[in-house]
Amino acid sequence: MNLSKQIKKYRERGQLSQEELAEKIYVSRQTISNWENERSYPDIHNLLLLSVLFDVSLDELVKGDVDIMKTELERSKMNFWSWCM
Repeated sequence: MNLSKQIKKYRERGQLSQEELAEKIYVSRQTISNWENERSYPDIHNLLLLSVLFDVSLDELVKGDVDIMKTELERSKMNFWSWCM
């Protein structure tokens, strides 16, 4: 998933450390690290806070994930039809 890269990109663009970002959205530094390393994902409340803090839409924040999911869905459809033939 691309959300972890998006979080890190926007955090670095805002010149925030993981600790500073964590303080702004009331989570631990470890939580930010887990998000950026794909060990866990933010819930919708935290996604909203991140989008406001980074001044981007939710769509922009998670767009990479939507694109990847769309690609995977298309690939699985093609695999299914290839298998049927």
